[in-house]
Amino acid sequence: MKYLLSSALILFTCTQAFAAELSPGNLVGRYKVEAKAGFQRVYLNFRVVNTQEFEVQRTYPNGNADEVCNGTYNLNPSLFWEDIILASGKTFKGVFTCPSNRSRSINFNIEFENKTTEDLVRGTSVTVTSSMAPGRRISAYVKKQ
Repeated sequence: MKYLLSSALILFTCTQAFAAELSPGNLVGRYKVEAKAGFQRVYLNFRVVNTQEFEVQRTYPNGNADEVCNGTYNLNPSLFWEDIILASGKTFKGVFTCPSNRSRSINFNIEFENKTTEDLVRGTSVTVTSSMAPGRRISAYVKKQ
């Protein structure tokens, strides 16, 4: 579950320009992510390193933190299903591994819909799906630091 929430943190990155359409270049930065999965609340530090790579780390209210995991991502312009546009906007598609088990990779998608860089700076809600919880959609709150 921690990897799923970590993925959500990655999705809430922001740009230097306000109200600009999201692009890999303006997502670079640090984000705080909070998601609720079932009865558990998950907190993540998410850092988009460059236009292709990110880092994610689960944190706890008592100050403890898990290892820093890293991965790669693409930002796709629309959400498609069998050649039909389901929603316009941006979808962050990422995959990451953690140092403790590099053979296990976690896939996740963050649906930004029509969010802008200004939304990320102010803080906004996004929807996350992950290979760790197939068929589940998780709501997460992302804010650029």
